[in-house]
Amino acid sequence: MDTAMDYERPNVETIKCVVVGDNAVGKTRLICARACNTTLTQYQLLSTHVPTVWAIDQYRVCQEVLERSRDVVDEVSISLRLWDTFGDHHKDRRFAYGSMDFLNNLAPLVLNYGQQCLCELTVTGNWIENLDEHQVVGMFITSAQTSVKRRSKRSDVVVLCFSIANPNSLNHVRTMWFPEIKHFCPRTPVVLVGCQLDLRYADLEAVNRARRPLARPIRPNDILPPEKGREVAKEFGIPYYETSVFDQFGIKDVFDNAVRGALISRRHLQFWKSHLKKVQKPLLQAPFLPPKPPPPVVKVPDNPVSAFRPSHLLDNPLCTDVMFVLQNEVKIYAHKVYLATSSSKFYDLFLLDITAESQTHGGKIEKPVKLGQDHLMRTLSLDTDDDSSEIGISSTRYTLRTSKSDGILKMNMHEDESSAVKGTQAGRSLSSWSKAFIHIHEEDLENPVTKRMGLVTVVRMDHSIQPGPFEAVLRFLYTGELDENEKDLMRIAQIAEILEVFDLRMMVENIQNKEAFMNQEITKAFHVRKANRIKECLAKGTFSDVTLKLEDGSINGHKSLLISSCEWMAAMFGGSFLESSNKEVYFPITSKACMQVVLEYLYTSQFSFNSKLDPIELIALANRLCLPRFVALTEQYAVQELLKAVKEGVDIDGEVLMYLELAQFHNAHQLAAWCFHHICTSYNSVCCKFRKEIKAISPENQEYFEKHRWPPVWYLKEEDHYQRVKKEREKDEVALHKHHSKRRWCFWHHSAVA
Repeated sequence: MDTAMDYERPNVETIKCVVVGDNAVGKTRLICARACNTTLTQYQLLSTHVPTVWAIDQYRVCQEVLERSRDVVDEVSISLRLWDTFGDHHKDRRFAYGSMDFLNNLAPLVLNYGQQCLCELTVTGNWIENLDEHQVVGMFITSAQTSVKRRSKRSDVVVLCFSIANPNSLNHVRTMWFPEIKHFCPRTPVVLVGCQLDLRYADLEAVNRARRPLARPIRPNDILPPEKGREVAKEFGIPYYETSVFDQFGIKDVFDNAVRGALISRRHLQFWKSHLKKVQKPLLQAPFLPPKPPPPVVKVPDNPVSAFRPSHLLDNPLCTDVMFVLQNEVKIYAHKVYLATSSSKFYDLFLLDITAESQTHGGKIEKPVKLGQDHLMRTLSLDTDDDSSEIGISSTRYTLRTSKSDGILKMNMHEDESSAVKGTQAGRSLSSWSKAFIHIHEEDLENPVTKRMGLVTVVRMDHSIQPGPFEAVLRFLYTGELDENEKDLMRIAQIAEILEVFDLRMMVENIQNKEAFMNQEITKAFHVRKANRIKECLAKGTFSDVTLKLEDGSINGHKSLLISSCEWMAAMFGGSFLESSNKEVYFPITSKACMQVVLEYLYTSQFSFNSKLDPIELIALANRLCLPRFVALTEQYAVQELLKAVKEGVDIDGEVLMYLELAQFHNAHQLAAWCFHHICTSYNSVCCKFRKEIKAISPENQEYFEKHRWPPVWYLKEEDHYQRVKKEREKDEVALHKHHSKRRWCFWHHSAVA
């Protein structure tokens, strides 16, 4: 690129702008933002430090940088050349300023440069024809002097930077930087710039975490208000501007007004340049309005894993109300509501009238039928095709259908026929109702965990039902899942057919056919159906074992479902509290509608809010029961309803004020954060309408409002100052315009008279 054409373009004013200031105040970032149009995230700005890498050779090497240096300011074409400098106080910056005493000291350096070039030509033998040694040295000296003078041209304007997050950098403006500038460039205009404006409204805790290691943390007291920089600028009689590379604010204002200052200074020296007459003095900078903070998003946490999961509840039978007796020895405890909502067979079983056994036939009580040695269980079986009797064939696909062997499944019976049923018991015989059950009755038994006596329904199973597969079936009814590594899948499928648990039978078939991935959909459908049946049981109070007494009524509940879904309920019903053995539990200050919603959530993990309910009342109950996910769901619903009201044009300021401290009291922190945001972003209007309510709020909340209100206080002050100075400047311009008009009229008037 031609150097002469670079600096001496016709009708283009080349402006040399030197940027000075302390280390790490943002000088190089500001130069790169103007020269290269670089945009960075706040994390990039904070986590990295760019040293003084900007060189003046960029205008000769990079065509894009040279093109961006050209601009038009007040109808004057300019080429802005930015000079970066070191922030160390002991470094010599006379070359950047273009000091004359520094240029005079360059003569010995230039001479050495010429002699070195001469030695290089002597060694290589590349002599220029018709030139002697002295001519060659003179040529190099002249070239070097021209290059150095051109590169060290006097600065036209100096941009003096400091950081608004570093008070020391502003103090150094007074004590070090401005005296240095006036020493080397006494007549050069200066512009004071406050960098890193975005730190004034940023979250300083997040900023300090994102900053590079070993960087000094920024404290709230370190942030300088705009009037501090304006005072220093007024003291020195120079304009003051603020910039933010992150927000891309003030960059053009700074350099355009720096160019105006340089052109005005040049106009005084080169008064014959008519195109400089339209250059204005540096303009005022409108204050920066920080972006409005976005409203907080209410996040709903995942459903916490309770210590008393359904499978754990099956292994540790708390509050059991049914016991299965297998082979007259093995006892398995379970819960009616879990089995009845998962299987229609168990639902019908537990709703049977147990007193029906006392039917008389001719005045005699019918005795239970004894089981003989040839007792066979007729059922549906898992069978293969007739011609595929060899089990070792790997290609055989299993199918679940009715057995062709007369429905007979042979079982090995190790018990004696007299051990089937000993004596007669009150209850009902089930041998004619189902092939899986023998007898059912109620009995007062001791709970194996709590050691308390209670009424339990005892169901005697057929001897063909083995404990291991039957327990796997019960685990499926509790959880909706089947372990693929179960050993006796065929027995499990047989029991599932007897009990009409068709989902489990399909899952076994999928595992046998190596299609276990299809069981996930079966599990999802199983839980959907189970949730609907649980809702029905909650509405009708079926299989309930506790009554919840409320302020306006009562609700029948199920201890097992409450224990498995709420740790607070598990501690109350499964521990040593008095409520664990009571049939009635009193909940003070709780309405029936609120408890109904909470119980439905605990039973089904589904949130169904009634529009007639107060969200705060529901949050209070959920907070008492230690249900953080339900609290978050209620907060989300409350925020959605408030936003819907805003769209409909309803004033929600009073309702938000009421929600704020109640939400804080009941640990609804997300709703409180949203209320804080709404009040802070419309603080002026809220204060005008609810002045007494704002004063009655706690001092901590009032302090939060003052700190996070939008627009911030410093912006309102800056806006007032800007409008006031703007009006004063407009008045001065009008007075000056009238003065010039009067002088022009007087001149022509005297000419006419003459």
